[in-house]
Amino acid sequence: MAPRTAQKNRTRAELLASARRLMGQGKELTLARVAKDTNISRATVYRYFSDPAVLAAESSLDFQVTPTAELLDGIVDPRERVHSVASYYTAISREHEGFFRQFLAKTMQAWQKKTDAELRGGRRIAAFTEALDPVQGIMSAKEIEDLAYRLSMLTGIEQVIIQKDILRVDDATADELLSGTLDALLNQYLKTG
Repeated sequence: MAPRTAQKNRTRAELLASARRLMGQGKELTLARVAKDTNISRATVYRYFSDPAVLAAESSLDFQVTPTAELLDGIVDPRERVHSVASYYTAISREHEGFFRQFLAKTMQAWQKKTDAELRGGRRIAAFTEALDPVQGIMSAKEIEDLAYRLSMLTGIEQVIIQKDILRVDDATADELLSGTLDALLNQYLKTG
């Protein structure tokens, strides 16, 4: 993972942890309070979360995510690793669909207020980057980053909404479509059948 991406992920994780801690203490969640708690400037906090409601929603989401290392434990093949991450993010999106739809709605409301704010996390990007660890040295860092971005576009609540609301397919059909799309993309990058 690029150093800047890694730093951004660490900062986001620190802000989310602070929000959980403050909410757990029963304190009102404000961006100023998170800035003080983390010793991160208010300007930086506002760049990541322009709306405390979005920060609260995402910090709640953070509790429910299994660490990528656990998802990939014992899996060596990069294809299997990618499919494991994709299946997980699809399953968690389906399992918590109502919550994720509300979260998506909140981020869209925040987007309407201030379009230059960073509204969403990069959890999927980091997970797919980790899934691609076995191809480090075989593929360039730029190729891995590009592939992780493309894979991230194929999973999550946005794709569940497309599957259900637009395609109107059942979960089994959606899984088959996703699997085929993942393999086509992996074939392009890994140059194997």
